[in-house]
Amino acid sequence: MTDPDQPRIPEPDVEHLAATLRRRREELAHASGVRIGRGDVVHKLATHMWAGVAVPAIACHAAVDPLRLTAASGPVTCRRCLGRGRGERDRQTPGQTVLDL
Repeated sequence: MTDPDQPRIPEPDVEHLAATLRRRREELAHASGVRIGRGDVVHKLATHMWAGVAVPAIACHAAVDPLRLTAASGPVTCRRCLGRGRGERDRQTPGQTVLDL
């Protein structure tokens, strides 16, 4: 039986995975983009939180396994990654006049 007042000690497997994910994030930190495995599409590198650990991810959420990501040079080519974030900027605010630019 565990005492709820005692700090929880992470399981060795969880701590090992957390260390692996931290190291992976460091490996990809300076990448201009990432590929999923050997794919041709270059995705925008993002960071997601998992169990309190910053994990490398891609902006469009096309893959969830950060260990499959490989650094890529060149511009982002994923249309979903390029489009993320524009929705907020392009969304019409109710009651505001639409400007034709």
